[in-house]
Amino acid sequence: MYNTKHLHVALSSDDNYSNLVRTLLGSLFTNNKSFDFISIHLLAQKISNERISTLKSVIPSEKGELIVYSMDNIQELLGVKVPNTISISSYSRLFLSSLLPQTIDKVIYMDVDALVIGDFGKLWAADIDNYEIAGVLDDVSLFAKHAINLPDNAPYVNAGFLLINLNRWRKLGMENKILNYLVAHNGKVFHHDQGLINKMCEQKLILPMNYNMVTNFYIFPYSNFTQQPFYSEEEFKKGLTDPIFIHFTAGVANRPWMKNCRHPLKDLYRQYMKEAGVDDYLQNDNRPFKLKALSFLYFNFRPLYALVIKLRSKFVER
Repeated sequence: MYNTKHLHVALSSDDNYSNLVRTLLGSLFTNNKSFDFISIHLLAQKISNERISTLKSVIPSEKGELIVYSMDNIQELLGVKVPNTISISSYSRLFLSSLLPQTIDKVIYMDVDALVIGDFGKLWAADIDNYEIAGVLDDVSLFAKHAINLPDNAPYVNAGFLLINLNRWRKLGMENKILNYLVAHNGKVFHHDQGLINKMCEQKLILPMNYNMVTNFYIFPYSNFTQQPFYSEEEFKKGLTDPIFIHFTAGVANRPWMKNCRHPLKDLYRQYMKEAGVDDYLQNDNRPFKLKALSFLYFNFRPLYALVIKLRSKFVER
């Protein structure tokens, strides 16, 4: 029987994202004081000892610990070359069931471009015995489902926040199944590790959307989200007013640690940056030109933006 007062959280990062980890950890411990102890399992790729020490300084010694797992050999573990359009460290989450001690039954995995502003007590006590993962439905097109041979009505979750049933992963041999699929597709799976998780995890428990409020949920109106299954408008509004995990995903709004951010909660993120002792210097806007152009259209010429998106989606469907 797992300890409901001992929370296990997993993160993956390389040196470039260590300040995001620091900010996220600060928000996690600030808003989860109901737990007696929180173990942070950091899947680290080429993070310096100096950075690790900085991360440890954010964790109250009597309330938590940082356990570091070197993922410098992640490419070897994958067994096949994967596209470099995202950080390869993202694939580290696929190995949690073998990396973490067998005594740990489950773990919450979080992307580091986020804040935790609610308590995980209710989620941690949830019964997920019959599910491989629990997550929040994502804003994806049918193209994303078809690319991994999922039916139109299949639930598709955002892998940036997952409650993972490690026991079930071990019992079903999920790691081997996922890696075999990846190798069979020459390392090229749409949406990378997220696509793999959605394809291979057949039993998904769908969480309330406030457990993973991605940026698009704050920027676009409810009518924009036409994929199925999805949340009701009432559930959507509750997510906006009572978020637990705010996920600052890339998009037209940009991210709060960068210049030109239009996210409505950018000031909240910057407040947590300051509290975690992170330099408040804002990074340059490094988004691709096409995304910057779409952002400009959305915030200044919305009808033209809608036309461009419509034409682009028709092109993709072909």
